[in-house]
Amino acid sequence: MKKLYSLILAVVAVVAISSCSKDEFKDKYVDPSKTTTVSCEKLMTGAFMFGRDYTFNAYWRMYTWDNYFGKLAQSIGTGTNSGSMYYINDGYASDRWKSFYRVLRNYRVMQANATENDRIYLALTEVFLYDHLSQIVDIFGPVPFEEAGKLPETGSIAASLAKFDSDVDLYRMMLTNLDALYTEIGTLASNLTPEAETALPKQDFINGGNLEMWQRYANALLLRLGMHVAIQGSLTAEGRAAVSKAAGRLLPTNWENSIKVKSDFDGFNYWENFRDSWKDINATASQGVIDAFRVSGADDPRLRVVYIPNEAGEYFGEGYHETAQEQSDHNTYDGYANRYYARLNYATFTYNNLFVSPVFSAAEAWFLLAEAIERGYASGNSETAFKNAIAASIEQYFDENVHGSQDKATSSGGEYFLKLTEADIPSNSDALAFAGNVWNAYTNKIEGIMTQKWAHFGITQPTQAWTDIRRTGYPHLNYPTDTGSGVKYANIVNRVKYPNDEVEHNKANYEANKGNVGDDSAEFPLFWANKL
Repeated sequence: MKKLYSLILAVVAVVAISSCSKDEFKDKYVDPSKTTTVSCEKLMTGAFMFGRDYTFNAYWRMYTWDNYFGKLAQSIGTGTNSGSMYYINDGYASDRWKSFYRVLRNYRVMQANATENDRIYLALTEVFLYDHLSQIVDIFGPVPFEEAGKLPETGSIAASLAKFDSDVDLYRMMLTNLDALYTEIGTLASNLTPEAETALPKQDFINGGNLEMWQRYANALLLRLGMHVAIQGSLTAEGRAAVSKAAGRLLPTNWENSIKVKSDFDGFNYWENFRDSWKDINATASQGVIDAFRVSGADDPRLRVVYIPNEAGEYFGEGYHETAQEQSDHNTYDGYANRYYARLNYATFTYNNLFVSPVFSAAEAWFLLAEAIERGYASGNSETAFKNAIAASIEQYFDENVHGSQDKATSSGGEYFLKLTEADIPSNSDALAFAGNVWNAYTNKIEGIMTQKWAHFGITQPTQAWTDIRRTGYPHLNYPTDTGSGVKYANIVNRVKYPNDEVEHNKANYEANKGNVGDDSAEFPLFWANKL
């Protein structure tokens, strides 16, 4: 990819966000304090960068956010750490909150300055914004949006304190606008200015200026959000209509046209920010994922590229099926030789300098289609969509392993490596045949679709896994009561409480809203969700 000029951008000077002057960028990109021209293409890239830690599988996201939701979803190895099984550090929630509002502030500056020729930058940023807005809404519920992010415009802190918008209204808005954005991006693609044709490939590090990919992204989000609200709640009609429409338009269909970002772009080694989190805290296998990989009676091809067995060649995972004493006994080992639990394959994850972070994978799109068809919200064959989903997931994980940058001979921790070659990649026909056996293993097809989708999300997208569990109840998971001393949450939560910073600094609006989420209760289920 060509250089991403001014990747941190003029907007930093506009909104005074200090986090974009991190040391790793200083030598690579233009000093934002010396940038004098605010342009929408640079503001667009700035918005992408403000959301980077929750777009990439970045260290901070994985160490804090993904580690927490991976445990709630049990898609990573889950320990019975009595006293903190269901509690999230407020600082972690605050970081996620602030990351989103940095993206929003960039978008607001774009809105205030965009000309007609800038509309393409605004449209792409809007798609990205809705991806992150929907994630925030799915975690917290109602959030400030319509009046938020306008401090650069108003110049008044008091005037910039925004009311909380209903999560129902925000979902309705996103469904409407994503539908329109899909069409608009297609229209704009035929009418780009020469300046935009030159700027987009340089400034868009997500899709490289490929507007058909942005259409796939917008439509995939429409499909995801439509399914989120289609089953229950006050937006079922709107959700089902959105699903039906999205199912007939462009979507990611394979790993090549999935929405994803590379960990090494423009010569900048972003991978240095993530590998220790997988190695140190998220490396133990999930027994539930192992079981899902073996539901047909045969080992899923992904098993050996996702996990490394113990020295005896056995795959055991950590989870709430064990007692705390059993987990303690199993975690007592002296190196690889005495290890009980399977661990992440380092060649696929931890030491893969070229790891590609999925933003919206083809596998997720196919799983959504399979669910939509099985529920009667879209036409087609649910078995075919399901098999395509499994095949796409196999393709994705093998690509991460085979085309990664490390191997056992050049890396420490070699016993945790299995680096495969092109010859080891299952053919599409073999992947589809295996997927057919998985389909036949489930009597309840919705359970099968959701369980396999959950296993696909695994360690890379656990927040999406947790959202699916809350909305469908699948897979069925055991959530024991935390009986630890001084426990904050004894039982599984349904949402995350608002960060203390927001409570303190936007107090009047917080007080007006908190009754909408059970007085800001972590036990309160959101409008589209079942209570866990």
